[in-house]
Amino acid sequence: MAIATQAGLSVVAESMMVSVSDGFDGAVRKRLLENVSFRIEPGEFVCVLGPSGAGKSTLARALLGDREITAGRLLVGGHDVFREADVLRGAIGYVPQRDVNPPALPVERALHYASEVRLPAEASAAERRAAIDRAIADVGLETVRQATIGSLSGGEAKRASLAAELLATPGLLVVDEATSSLDPATEARIMMLLAERARAGTTVIAVTHHLDNVDTADKLLILGHGELVWFGSRIEALGHFGVNRLTDVYVAIEDQPRGFWSARWRERQAEDRGVAESQHGAAAHGRVAGVDKEHVAVLAAVSIPGFGRQVATFFRRELETVAHDRVGLVMATLLPLVLAAAVLIGFSDIRFRNPLMVTRFLDPGEKDVLADVWGEVSQAIATESVSEQDASIPGQIRVFLDSQPKLLAHLREASTARIVRDALADTLPIAPDREIIDPGGTYKWLSLMSICMVILGFVTGFREIVKERPMLDLERRHGLRFAAYVIAKVTALAVVLAVQVAIFRTAVELGFMLRETLGGESPAEMYRRGAVISASLNWLAAVACAAMGLIVSACVRSTDKGVLAVPLLITPQILLGATILPIKGGVLAVLAKVFSPLYWAHRGCRSEGAGVPVFWQNLGTYDPALWIPYAALVAQILAATLITILLLRWQERAVLGRNRAVR
Repeated sequence: MAIATQAGLSVVAESMMVSVSDGFDGAVRKRLLENVSFRIEPGEFVCVLGPSGAGKSTLARALLGDREITAGRLLVGGHDVFREADVLRGAIGYVPQRDVNPPALPVERALHYASEVRLPAEASAAERRAAIDRAIADVGLETVRQATIGSLSGGEAKRASLAAELLATPGLLVVDEATSSLDPATEARIMMLLAERARAGTTVIAVTHHLDNVDTADKLLILGHGELVWFGSRIEALGHFGVNRLTDVYVAIEDQPRGFWSARWRERQAEDRGVAESQHGAAAHGRVAGVDKEHVAVLAAVSIPGFGRQVATFFRRELETVAHDRVGLVMATLLPLVLAAAVLIGFSDIRFRNPLMVTRFLDPGEKDVLADVWGEVSQAIATESVSEQDASIPGQIRVFLDSQPKLLAHLREASTARIVRDALADTLPIAPDREIIDPGGTYKWLSLMSICMVILGFVTGFREIVKERPMLDLERRHGLRFAAYVIAKVTALAVVLAVQVAIFRTAVELGFMLRETLGGESPAEMYRRGAVISASLNWLAAVACAAMGLIVSACVRSTDKGVLAVPLLITPQILLGATILPIKGGVLAVLAKVFSPLYWAHRGCRSEGAGVPVFWQNLGTYDPALWIPYAALVAQILAATLITILLLRWQERAVLGRNRAVR
């Protein structure tokens, strides 16, 4: 099939008003735009100007269908931009202020993935290649098509963003403050490029606060206090406002109250209509003032790639982005190695094979003996001097104890009497039973290993959505499904974390193997699962934490705020992971099982045999079957993925007041 090209689209606003709630009950409305009327012909290049707060960004969002029109109409190609967003999909291109291509990818590869989203699903590989070549040629990036986006100059990166939108040959191109961060020369080149696109037939609307290069536009649309105060040529605008420079127009607008310049503009329009009617008759009035007979453009339907294809596309893009990000690759490799080094150094002096005596409760005969002996000892330590004793057994014991002052002091401590009472009451086991290997070192090591993986997961996931939010919002306009995006993201993170966990576990295991070779000790096998089982559970826990990090990443609007949330994510995991606090039942156990991947990883990696002392049994009574922690971790990953999808959909609905048709 041939990819359809879009003719330029008209843009018509008629008495348009945009307002938002300015109170808790929604009764008070703040007007962002009021009584805005204009008509932009197909193929015109219009610059939108105005002081800060004039409504420029609101107009841009209204043109994109992201702001509902409170009153009046706003039509693109004769279609209502808010209510017919699906019909206009692919017909309106948008270049935001922030660049939206993955910075680690080469220009050509970034546009390849953009074409997978923006072009019709049935477009062939050859057609996509032709569209990419055409877009690169149109914006003049042939010499840097193999360079990474991050290595481009500001102007080149902006042209790459423009090329991504030109892939689908939109009929209307909206550029929102895209030149704000560029130097004057680069801005001039971008503005000339936009003028060329308009001459080629595309309707171009550029929102800008730079005034040096607006003379390349066919018309200026100037807003002030949320009202239209001018729509026409630059030269006429100077005369209308009575100034010599465009910068003085802003001063003139701000020096007058709301409504002054909009009234002057309506008076001028009325004069122009009167002149037109006198020269061409009443028929001209309908052409100038009305849009009732506005031509409705017939737009080619854009078929959206299916769910599976979207997942595959974004999964491949994610992995390719990781592979091209050299700094990110180095950091992703060093982090597990640093964690492994910290574990090995931290446990360098720990002996994992120390003997530990396991005690038991006294049997009846032993309790009788202890009771008798303690009675004699109590009498021996009750007096202050041996002279008060006779040749009885307590007296002989006291003679001995006087030669052992430290032992005498210990026996006189209140804790000694309490231990004896507890032993006689069968509440404290003190009788030697058997000798085992102390599980303390191994359990501490298992805990730290799992905690490291939880940290790795949260650090990997917390910034993944927020750093791509402009790109996600833009691709959402082209039919991206939130479910496809999030599933692809989680799957790609799972692959990355699998490599990192493998590096971490391998480094730690090799370190302990070397330690054993040199005569040292490694964690006791009887208290841990096998290396493969532990690694797989650590990996699933890391993926679950990364998926939870995506929830935070979807909630915050900057990576800085995401960083602040990381300690708030990790601390509850440690508290609920049964690594520090015992989790044996009650509310804590419920919270741990529902919210803590660390709990399940620790439970799966740890082996608590019958001989483990009670003070090391942090998990209480539980089923040691391995499938339970595996199933629980998979369930947590799925739940976090679903919550992220629903959260993104809710946010979009809250902003737009509706859902896009493609969910």
